[in-house]
Amino acid sequence: MSEHSTEISVPARHQALAQLNAGIADACAGLGISGTDCLLLQLVAEELFINTIDHGLQRNSDSIVRLVVGRDDGGLTLRYEDEAPAFNPFLPPATTAGDDSIGGLGLALLSGMSQSQHYRREGGRNIVEIGLQAP
Repeated sequence: MSEHSTEISVPARHQALAQLNAGIADACAGLGISGTDCLLLQLVAEELFINTIDHGLQRNSDSIVRLVVGRDDGGLTLRYEDEAPAFNPFLPPATTAGDDSIGGLGLALLSGMSQSQHYRREGGRNIVEIGLQAP
């Protein structure tokens, strides 16, 4: 994935968000990623993580979420994997007539903050890869 990377794994539970953010902070420190860029990575990961629990799995779960934070000359990368039902966060949300809900704003934010986005389904897992600005 990247020249230098660190993997983080946590259960898909709201209580694990602090552990996830701490793991990203440790990865950033180890990879020499600035505090501002680290906060961006945490924001992106948090949006994906909460969506996995609340919308994909629809509950807390012991299912493992894996992240890989990477850094190379091209910038920062975040690979996010979960075992929720297939969902491509980069496709426009399906709407129905008269639907006034405000969903999908966080995912639009992700696309706006990143330089590249890729999704694939592999081995029963959603894999989202996001490229961010050069460090």
